[in-house]
Amino acid sequence: MEPLLNQPITELDFSQEFKGVTELLGFFTLADLLEHHTAHLEKMPGFSQHLIYEFVDFLESRRMGHYIDP
Repeated sequence: MEPLLNQPITELDFSQEFKGVTELLGFFTLADLLEHHTAHLEKMPGFSQHLIYEFVDFLESRRMGHYIDP
């Protein structure tokens, strides 16, 4: 797995909203998020479609989009 997936979300280039919501939901790394399908994440409190797009765009821009919803 890519080292970036295990770095704390708080250290990555995400919005403060994304960082806050993921922390409140108990997700601390991208690997934590990738354990869930994006449809499941979107149903979680505060995890809006906008945040899904931010997450997907982040991974795709780093050529790691293949990890999303395998």
